[in-house]
Amino acid sequence: MRHSDVLVVGAGMAGLMAAVTAAKSGASVSVLSEGAGVISIGSGAVDFLGYINGKKITDNPFNHLSELGEMHPYNIIGAENIKNAFASLVEISNANGYEIKMNEEGLNHTAISIAGTTKPTYICSESNNASRILKAKKILFAGVEYLKDSQPALAVKQAKQYKIFADAEINSALLKSPFGKTHRVLNCLDLARYVDKEEGFNWLKSELSKAAAGYDAVIIPPICGTINYTKHFKELQNLGFILVEAVSIPPGVGGYRIRHALINEAKKLNVKFIENCNVQRAVIENGKCKSVIALHNNIAGALETEYTADNFIIATGGIIGNGIASTPDKVYETIFNITIDSPVSVEERSDKNVFGSHLFARFGVKVNSKLQALDSKGSPLYDNVFFAGNTIAGYDFPTEKSGYGVACSTGYTAALSALASK
Repeated sequence: MRHSDVLVVGAGMAGLMAAVTAAKSGASVSVLSEGAGVISIGSGAVDFLGYINGKKITDNPFNHLSELGEMHPYNIIGAENIKNAFASLVEISNANGYEIKMNEEGLNHTAISIAGTTKPTYICSESNNASRILKAKKILFAGVEYLKDSQPALAVKQAKQYKIFADAEINSALLKSPFGKTHRVLNCLDLARYVDKEEGFNWLKSELSKAAAGYDAVIIPPICGTINYTKHFKELQNLGFILVEAVSIPPGVGGYRIRHALINEAKKLNVKFIENCNVQRAVIENGKCKSVIALHNNIAGALETEYTADNFIIATGGIIGNGIASTPDKVYETIFNITIDSPVSVEERSDKNVFGSHLFARFGVKVNSKLQALDSKGSPLYDNVFFAGNTIAGYDFPTEKSGYGVACSTGYTAALSALASK
């Protein structure tokens, strides 16, 4: 049996923010996780709020929180906690080698994907901030030979559909692969790790110098390195054009960078990580969680292990992360078996429009301002259990573009609630 002041279940954005925030106060913190979490393969850009009912937000997203409804996680925790959480994330990430920032005017940045689509995001690295090239007259969209899903010519066709690029000349090119045609698919993380090395960086610098002559701006996949990203990106800025890294499908590299920064900070604060750990159930005594019971996936024939704590933060994700389970008969949270309100008809849980707002995306545990789970009467189910991230009900992150923003701010708030209950 292992005991902690605060036990976090889940190692995505919400879990890591909760762990670091709690550990900063001097609390002993442990993190149980099945894997690295979606953050490790994501873009690394932190979306706050990009759309309301399908309409893009063009001013400060904080001006629109009231339009989300009182049960949205942002309105449950309040604007002050959101602002403090974002500031904390920026500080942590910058202190650990991955420089990110918010727009000084309080607006969303524009990010561009490897497919040429654009999206609003609130916190990102300078390399992902495509707002810097919106006035460029001549833009090169560069891919790399044999790189998975790198089709710059198609990306150019997509980018040309946006009004923001209407006055720009956009062309495509393929940088020569440093590996030639490989026996397996080459992805962005492979190249970013190669660019961490001196020979890899020299390859990228040389290829960009040859391909980008005469261009105001160049868009490339996210391959400027993983651990050495900041140093390399700054040096590449001296080549005479504005360089932008597109955000990509998994593995997205930027997510690897921001996760590395959070993990590094957590280790400085002596947070203990127990990985390959599948939490099966909770032990409840007198309205409090005494412990959680877990199996270790990497140990053949492993017995169940009990982990005790004064307070628990659950950041296991939604349906995709297995924090929420759905059957034809019911929807429920998987550790505490909390029943979640849902239509009896399975068909009603989704929208006929594949890009619409699906009800299942909003499935989650109903919580109060402390992020404690609530019963049908609105009273806390457990005094010392706090929920964060996509395990919480009331928001649709794909259509809102609010995923990491909710994860970051609720993880931060859950830690404050746990510390206050000690």
